[in-house]
Amino acid sequence: MPLHIKASAQAGFLGNAVFDPVATNEYIKTELLKLGWQARIPIPPIYRFLGTDVDFGSSGAIVEVQFSHYSFLLNNTVRSQLFFNTNTPLTGQPVRVVIIVTKSQMFPAANSSLYYEQAVNQLTVLSAYLFNVPLRIVGLFTQRNTTVPAKLTVYSAQTSRTIVTQEERECQIISGRSPRSRSSIRII
Repeated sequence: MPLHIKASAQAGFLGNAVFDPVATNEYIKTELLKLGWQARIPIPPIYRFLGTDVDFGSSGAIVEVQFSHYSFLLNNTVRSQLFFNTNTPLTGQPVRVVIIVTKSQMFPAANSSLYYEQAVNQLTVLSAYLFNVPLRIVGLFTQRNTTVPAKLTVYSAQTSRTIVTQEERECQIISGRSPRSRSSIRII
């Protein structure tokens, strides 16, 4: 998968290349649909207080693509646990496994968005005491300080999903000063 990037609209980072959650999610959706997965699976009305739909599912597996605010991780995990406990057949079969996809902290992104490392830390502790639904956390990573394929997307407005242009580019993830500091994306 190419690294999907866009220009930041965040103060202090205005115009800098950042991880593009919208285009990444669309890419994942397109690829899963090709494999026969369902998308935007409605949550049964009795559980709608936890949201309207699940991102993707197939044969008892559900996938939540979590690129937004970190607090949504717990909502997605709690509702997945509920579906597991109640044998809710979201895909025609009861939920048996949950896959959470998120990005690594190596990618500069919007403030307070969830990172893979954060998800692992939270769910490792919570799974020991609260959750028993089988979980797999999938992190999106790439190599640092090497050239990687990227897709640069320009949208019609800051919060829009309407694409104005999308072009193939190459970029590098430049490491921060320390392992915990923010990396940067340099478009080549």
